[in-house]
Amino acid sequence: MKPNIFNFATKELSQDGFFTWFLQWADSEHSQYDKQLNETSKDFVRLLLGKTTDFEINKIIAGRQWNNIDIWAEINDEYFIAIEDKTNTGEHSEQLERYKQIATNHYKEKNHKLVFVYLKTGNESLTTLKKITEKGYHTIDRKKVLNVLNKRPITNEIFNDFKDYLTIIENTTNSYTKFENITSKWKAGEGFYITLQENISEWTDWRYVANQMGGFLGFWYHWTGTAECSLYIQIENSFERGIKVVVKIADWNPSVDTLRKILSEIQPFAKKHSLTISKPNKFRAGSSSTLATIQNAFSVDEDGNLEIEEFIKMLKNIEKTLDEYCAEKKTQQVTAVLI
Repeated sequence: MKPNIFNFATKELSQDGFFTWFLQWADSEHSQYDKQLNETSKDFVRLLLGKTTDFEINKIIAGRQWNNIDIWAEINDEYFIAIEDKTNTGEHSEQLERYKQIATNHYKEKNHKLVFVYLKTGNESLTTLKKITEKGYHTIDRKKVLNVLNKRPITNEIFNDFKDYLTIIENTTNSYTKFENITSKWKAGEGFYITLQENISEWTDWRYVANQMGGFLGFWYHWTGTAECSLYIQIENSFERGIKVVVKIADWNPSVDTLRKILSEIQPFAKKHSLTISKPNKFRAGSSSTLATIQNAFSVDEDGNLEIEEFIKMLKNIEKTLDEYCAEKKTQQVTAVLI
């Protein structure tokens, strides 16, 4: 594989530089130097603006780091685009709201239409991306960018290096279908969680969780509970240390005795739904604790492919186990009050 500068220039500032350079190619004056690159850049601008192929682009001015906005561009003296450019990090410190206000104040005496874009080439939880859109930002992900970059053949090496770099990330993310990749490649682990989010109808979320053991990539959903506690499902991918599905407990009065009691009460419900659950290696009573570990949670075919449909069925069985346990506990509590 030939050397690729973007395998080394992995910081967001390097990506800012590429996209600013790429945007400038959309100006019609630059068609004389590379018509294919000019047309592809115009397609990218249309993507950012949400325009169709018949939207004409003649003039563009683009730059970086204006009032801390990563990338900005003025199109045809008609549109202003503010781009928050992210690789593997997420938004923080209400930066999106600040940038929106800065641009709005600056252009209030002008006729420009303002467009705010959250450009993400790494992976991010669909839940957090939804929050971005609720703040008035148009989210552009890696797949959408690659669709533009792959539209036509380009000979420019900078362009092709970046396209190849994103393609590797995309392919690695999609390699989660092999179970081995989920536990050995971070992007594949993220791809697995994104696929779960796409296939689970209720609220889900995922992110990296730091701890003394080296941290893990966590996925959690399905909060339920009783008067005594809250229960939810969590997946913990520690990569070198493996991946597991657990039931967590929170909003409770921490006690190892309580962990033992609730686990024994849940066991019959789990057995009813063909689940084998066991206590973790050691009970630890904290604000949130692992109540149970699901045994044989991941089924793999003879070619090493994760049987994703079977995995989702198994998750549904955990949901039923927790729901039925909590329903019975609530019934017992109501009965006790009536007596």
